[in-house]
Amino acid sequence: MNRVSLLALAALVLGACGAPEEIESTEPERVVTFFEGGRAILGNGSEVIEDVAFVVDDGIVTAIGPVAEVEHPPGAERYDLSDHTVVPFLHNMHGHVGYLDRFGEMSADQYTRENILIDLDRYLYYGVGTVAVLGSDRDDTAFQIRGEQQGAGLTTTRLMTAGRGITARNGFPLRIEPLSDVPYQIASEDEARAAVQGLAAQGVDFVKVWLDDDRRVSGQVYRFGQLTNQYSTVTKLSPALYGAIIDEAHQNNLRVVAHVRYLADAKGLVEAGIDGLVHSIRDRAVDSALIQAMLDNDVFYVPTLTAHESTFIYADEPAWLREGALRESVSGAIIGRLSSRGIVGTMQQDPNLTLLRGEFENAMENFKALYDAGVAVGLGTDSGGTHRFPGFFEHRELELMVQAGLTPLQAITVGTQESGRLLGLEDTGTLEVGRRGDFIIVPDDPLTDITATRNIAEVFRGGVEVERSTMMSTFTTVN
Repeated sequence: MNRVSLLALAALVLGACGAPEEIESTEPERVVTFFEGGRAILGNGSEVIEDVAFVVDDGIVTAIGPVAEVEHPPGAERYDLSDHTVVPFLHNMHGHVGYLDRFGEMSADQYTRENILIDLDRYLYYGVGTVAVLGSDRDDTAFQIRGEQQGAGLTTTRLMTAGRGITARNGFPLRIEPLSDVPYQIASEDEARAAVQGLAAQGVDFVKVWLDDDRRVSGQVYRFGQLTNQYSTVTKLSPALYGAIIDEAHQNNLRVVAHVRYLADAKGLVEAGIDGLVHSIRDRAVDSALIQAMLDNDVFYVPTLTAHESTFIYADEPAWLREGALRESVSGAIIGRLSSRGIVGTMQQDPNLTLLRGEFENAMENFKALYDAGVAVGLGTDSGGTHRFPGFFEHRELELMVQAGLTPLQAITVGTQESGRLLGLEDTGTLEVGRRGDFIIVPDDPLTDITATRNIAEVFRGGVEVERSTMMSTFTTVN
């Protein structure tokens, strides 16, 4: 039957049945919002716009500038920003999801779809638009969630994943119980290439390798809330093995990032073609040879200062542990436990305390040296691990970057534009025309005090306000 006959038949059927009922559209309502007043930090390193106005139309910024230069679209809802500051979403280049239990510690039993989604909402609650999970996704759940986000649009934090990371046989992080069965363990170049091929078939966003012996002072060490016997050093990937991983990944158009600790290992990885180092070099100062090699080979650096700080900071009873901004997403029971004499005293007795403090100081100095030299740096935290709190830690990372010597504007630019660029995001990272309307609104000026970024009044995802109040009960009562 040809098209004309089909149309004629349809007309007869409609005529017999009467006029068709109106079908209600399932398309989401188009939202246009006009934001005006206050100041805007664009995220691109430029100065702020005072008395700003911008339009978000169907999730996208369509106009931005001084209020006198931006026209209010007819019918658009007005939002008053007076005495507030707008900051684009942060993007986390190194985090984890789905593992935290009611004590704030990692547990393999917690890794479920529900808990992954709860952690993504934790990130969103603090205006973290993307999290790259590096090596801890133990099954296909993360890939399923990522696919759903791509198909239906973003309503929570964007998930990127490296799937299962790769380490040496009996290597780090296998001694961390929740991750003991996650990584690929390899002992030959054939196994290295097979692991990468498996990851490529899954469509990972990165390939993650661990290169660390987790060396500690002999005796006992603090792990997951208690003193345990000292572990012996573990096996590290050899240059031949990580070289095979990098080569195979590049043949499959995949970037490789490395958990690293030592300067010598960092140099070997850069020489082998690594794309990014996603922890700080902590054993000694970086030298000019490494810096030049990173510049020559476009290797990026994600210092995860909060991750290194968290290995000792609870011994110091940090003031930020009592902040309301943290208590909004972390239960009083967890905070009380970390503040207890038992935990504080245990950490203060850790024979590794001096070592860990020294590594952190090295991390701070090396980050500043690499930044000043022009190495591309991004924001990452390793949050989602034990006592590393998703969302809040990304803002603490900004504070540590400033303590290391960056200006608040430089730190924000690292966390917004630069991290988005290094993740390959083209629709977010700055508050500019053509980008998504993803931003937070804070009452104070982060350029005067960087800690203002975590005292959030509102979060907007694609120009639509996030209902943060409904999230809080799930954060503090989970598990």
